Amino acid sequence: VWILVDSVRSYHTDEDDRGKLPMMDRFGEHSVEFLNVVTSAPSTIMSISAMMASLPSYFVARNYDDFLFDSDFLLCFDSIVKENGYFTMAFFRHPHPREKFRNLLSPVPRKFWEPHLKHRDVWNNQDLRAVINNVLDSGVPAPAFLFTHFTCRLDPNTSDIVEATLQDFLDAGFAYDNTIFVLCSDHGYPDPSRGFTPEGLKRQDLTHDLILTDDNIKIPLYIRYPGCEPKKIETTVSSLDIVPTVLDYLGFQEPRLENVL
Repeated sequence: VWILVDSVRSYHTDEDDRGKLPMMDRFGEHSVEFLNVVTSAPSTIMSISAMMASLPSYFVARNYDDFLFDSDFLLCFDSIVKENGYFTMAFFRHPHPREKFRNLLSPVPRKFWEPHLKHRDVWNNQDLRAVINNVLDSGVPAPAFLFTHFTCRLDPNTSDIVEATLQDFLDAGFAYDNTIFVLCSDHGYPDPSRGFTPEGLKRQDLTHDLILTDDNIKIPLYIRYPGCEPKKIETTVSSLDIVPTVLDYLGFQEPRLENVL
């Protein structure tokens, strides 16, 4: 189970809504927490695709506008575990990844959507949780890989909703003794002290992925696996290392992916 929360920084802050979530601290008490994790790009599309393919973002696509994941040419986590008999499904709240990631992560079928949800709309976190529960209630074949994409933006209840969804997975049989849990962000966001805000960037016809700072290139990362001994890792690692590490734990040999945390 891979839970990703969009745009969360690697540290706490009360200046805006993009600081590290309180639930991450609680989850970290029983997990391996990586304190210095660098993502491949300050963009959702570019960073998640790089993460799943374990390739620098510029090998996946030159930029966001040109993005097209070629599953006939590039390897990704979803396809690898499928080849090994896994059921896979991904839950995205925004239409852009629902469109651009069709060859990267298996999208949740419309039959599980809530009746009021539309593809063109940006779903809120509670909507996403409802869709996830519709799938869990239907019964998920084992083994499975489920990927979820929440957001911290404009939702003061993000931490509670993500924590509740984690409990939903546990209640559905994805227990700590039989499941690997990954909790992370795709990228951070420029700190308010730098003078950037989403509203200000919009007025200048700019987007956050055009700005590169430690604030938005470092991400929180936690991994909990069966028999996990909690620890904090200070060594600098990359978000590209997550997939090879999980595959290594599962015992899947993939010589094209050589990085291991």
